[in-house]
Amino acid sequence: MKKTIQTKLQYKRAIALFLLGYIGIAALGAGMALLLGALTGSPPSISTHNPSYSIYENFLVLLNLIGWVLLSLLYFRSRIKKPNWRGEPLALGIFWLAMAAILDYVLFVFVQSPLYISAHDFYMGQFPWIYIIYVIVAISPLCSAMSGKAFSKKPIASHN
Repeated sequence: MKKTIQTKLQYKRAIALFLLGYIGIAALGAGMALLLGALTGSPPSISTHNPSYSIYENFLVLLNLIGWVLLSLLYFRSRIKKPNWRGEPLALGIFWLAMAAILDYVLFVFVQSPLYISAHDFYMGQFPWIYIIYVIVAISPLCSAMSGKAFSKKPIASHN
């Protein structure tokens, strides 16, 4: 039986998982920031000058790494067809990166809200963390696809 290769990005699935990840990671991150603020005695703020936010930035990278890799696995896991090893994971990573960059700009820099910070504080004040997170978002589908676990229905054999 010949297996076909899926090369087209599944946009509905990609958008749904992206929004789940973006909102979920933001909610977990906000909860973590509030907890750190309570523990350090500093008011909750996304200011880069806030001590609890500085601690939070370090944990946010790990939270994003776990979240985006798991979401990438979910994107590919329930599919019967294997992705094009270069095409689809790369397209998904670029698509998610573009969505993350646009949403970050709109929600944190463009719209005047309680989450607003200046473009300088967002893009330079959070250096290198924001860029590490963008790299994580972009490469997580490639990492998940290359792991092979997303496509394996067989249990992984243990080597004793």
